[in-house]
Amino acid sequence: MMRTNDQSPLVVYASRCGAKLDSDVHHGGGTDDTLALQSVLDEAPRLGSLRLVMDGAALVRGLDVHSNTTIECLNPACGFFLAAGSDRSILRNAHPRKAQILDRNITLLGGTYNHNCLHQKHHLDDNTWVVTLAFHGVECLTMRDVTIRNQRTFAMLLTNWRRITMENIYIDLPDKIPFGNQDGIHIQGPGQFLTMRNIQGCSWDDFIAINADDVNAALDEHGNLSWNDALGPDASYGSVSDVLIDGVILNDAAQGIRLLTRGSRLDRIVISNVIGTYRSFGFYISPWLAQDPAQKVKQGGNFGHIIFDTVDLRHTAPNYDCTPPFLFHLDGRIDSLTIRNLHHHEPIDPRPLVHVLKDARVGALTVNGLHISETGPEAADARYLTIDGAVDDLTVRGADIRRGAHVPIKGSLIGIGRGAEDAAVGRIRLSDVSVRRMDSLVSQAAGKVGTVQMANVLAEDMGRTLVRHDGGAMGHVLADGVHGARPV
Repeated sequence: MMRTNDQSPLVVYASRCGAKLDSDVHHGGGTDDTLALQSVLDEAPRLGSLRLVMDGAALVRGLDVHSNTTIECLNPACGFFLAAGSDRSILRNAHPRKAQILDRNITLLGGTYNHNCLHQKHHLDDNTWVVTLAFHGVECLTMRDVTIRNQRTFAMLLTNWRRITMENIYIDLPDKIPFGNQDGIHIQGPGQFLTMRNIQGCSWDDFIAINADDVNAALDEHGNLSWNDALGPDASYGSVSDVLIDGVILNDAAQGIRLLTRGSRLDRIVISNVIGTYRSFGFYISPWLAQDPAQKVKQGGNFGHIIFDTVDLRHTAPNYDCTPPFLFHLDGRIDSLTIRNLHHHEPIDPRPLVHVLKDARVGALTVNGLHISETGPEAADARYLTIDGAVDDLTVRGADIRRGAHVPIKGSLIGIGRGAEDAAVGRIRLSDVSVRRMDSLVSQAAGKVGTVQMANVLAEDMGRTLVRHDGGAMGHVLADGVHGARPV
């Protein structure tokens, strides 16, 4: 290792340790600096601590990072470009494990990590996917001010972790590959204590996925369900808890945020301040389905308490897979889910804002602060909260639905059983609701509804009734402080 008078052995500048740094983080080229940089990184165990300062751009074939290591890039023009045909991660921890944590205190500060996606394989011969950054078995991982560019599959894969912080991360994907699994940040369990702030950019699949046990399902030759992990022999799965995601900006991302669990617990998740544009979906809470859609092997999910706070996402164009777009899909077993401050402006079609799918079993679903503004007829027939599964308690507070004079009097705030005859809601509570030019507040086509309670409701230019019962079984309807229309 080279050393100069102004350089501590614990702080090494890449340009002074044999790296040529004659590459470009956008276009690549230059000298292969892998050996020079890896020899520096391998000094960390001996020194006890190491800070590698990238003062230029390096062409590499992949690097391994040890405990107590910081990689600092001086600006976004500094960093790494993965050489064509490397078919591996730009960076991974030195001792990946699925059941142990051997690598700790790794920090990435600044710079650009370009995976050069058009010139890497999607997966290896053993079906392991090729991801940009891979960490399996880490504690105290910090990333700040990092740009990840042109990921071949996942921009980042994290499994078996504890105490992770990611701030000011930009995912840049100019080279999109249809059906290429170009996700953003993909996280699997087991894990606890994750903080993500100011995550921006585009992915061509899930932008952020918190997937407790995301494994591929398949039927073997005897017709039995088997689980095969395509994310590498060191990738793990298990329960995930204590996750705070604050500040997500989607820039025409194919898909937004997915929460997925087959059976492991996913609990205490808070996601706030999500804005931007998407193509396929905004949020998907889902149990695992078999990879082959014809198999439809559903495992049920295991979700605890989840909060979404302040959301304004808008659909742009159809995705490459032509999936009907949606904002919130809820599926699986969910103890409690709260959505606060949901904004919806000039919808282009009558899709639901929140759809409880037919196999979902939800304990408490609360929508606190719903703001809808429409001037055209495109979404007139919407059922904004569509219930086709089972919900014990559905609470809607502070809904403000503003429709212009050119919007036909159609649709409802809550629609039950239009897509499933066994839909069921134990209690519906509506309070502080202002709505105009809708057919009803609650409409039931099938299924069972226990009690509907309405308080402090202002309804103008409405249809026949505020609670419309066209089928199924409905219990009591209670109204207090309802103005502008006859409740039932």
